Amino acid sequence: MKMKKLGRKTIIIFILVILLLCFAVIAVKGLIKFQMEEEYKRENIKTFVCNEQYDEILYVETGAINPVNTVVATTQDTRSWYTRLIIPGQCVCLPDCEYTVDLGENDVVELEKANYKIYDLTTGRVLNTIDVKAIAEELEPDKIITDSYLGEINIETGGDKYLNFSLMNKKDQSDKTQWRQLYVNLETEKAIIRLGGDGLNEIKSLSADGIGDTNEYSALLDDMIGLIQANGFEPYDSLRDEYEKTPGLDVWYWGYDIVQVDIPKGYLPEKNETLYAEFPGLAEYEGSDDEILTFYISGSPSSEEILKMFMEDGQEISYEGCVLPAKLSKDGQEHEIHSFEEYEQWYEYS
Repeated sequence: MKMKKLGRKTIIIFILVILLLCFAVIAVKGLIKFQMEEEYKRENIKTFVCNEQYDEILYVETGAINPVNTVVATTQDTRSWYTRLIIPGQCVCLPDCEYTVDLGENDVVELEKANYKIYDLTTGRVLNTIDVKAIAEELEPDKIITDSYLGEINIETGGDKYLNFSLMNKKDQSDKTQWRQLYVNLETEKAIIRLGGDGLNEIKSLSADGIGDTNEYSALLDDMIGLIQANGFEPYDSLRDEYEKTPGLDVWYWGYDIVQVDIPKGYLPEKNETLYAEFPGLAEYEGSDDEILTFYISGSPSSEEILKMFMEDGQEISYEGCVLPAKLSKDGQEHEIHSFEEYEQWYEYS
């Protein structure tokens, strides 16, 4: 009888030991999973706060001849945000946003706020403040703004100005069938929802509008033939560490027949009748040489007109060493370029 009791106790103890081991394994696995999740959160779940201020724009001047033409001075740190949300000669849209991102999945997991203040570009007067988060949640409560830090400026053919944002499903931001585009009028706050990628027939994106049709400036894009370097400048992108120390010239298409040109203030020409006739105040501006000046030049200026605007009077444009790569030419052959006419003759416009 004692042996049977002892056997039962042994079995019970054995079972308890097994259960304890199972619980221990489950607990260890749970702890490891928890630690991995916490480590993932530490490395990938980040909260970003953006509260840009108008006074970080160091200088603004609109054209004396053409008021659409505009020059704005910023630091290297603020340039990329401010110049993206400027409407030349009119206003600038500055974000006050806070959002949490899963960098591993590239998802916005929480949007605390997304406010935009619309300032008169030249006076700094606040024209309007828009709570984009509230508008989005009212129209699409199951979706979240996935690009709240920037958005994109769009202009309707009649002149109305919009901010454009992408909306994705909160639970699965990879589901493209749930993608929506939110357009918010800067003045009336009227909001329009479209399927992702459809856009509005009457509205065109700045980044896409006319890029294939307006090619006069194209020889300077990415310095494809070496024309920028041939004239004493360096092509560069906005992330280069030595940006402000390089006599660079960055040219790209802003939209609506406007070309954007970035150049450090220290590399402006001392004498240039065209530049300082349009921006007479710039000649007297005493900012730091490492400030970045962003010019918005309307009228689809040609590559030669752009270069001439930032060279000393009397200096001739050089085509020394300029070569059009075979992949960009009409006949698939490499061509030495000695003039803008030759460039137009051989460049394969898209």
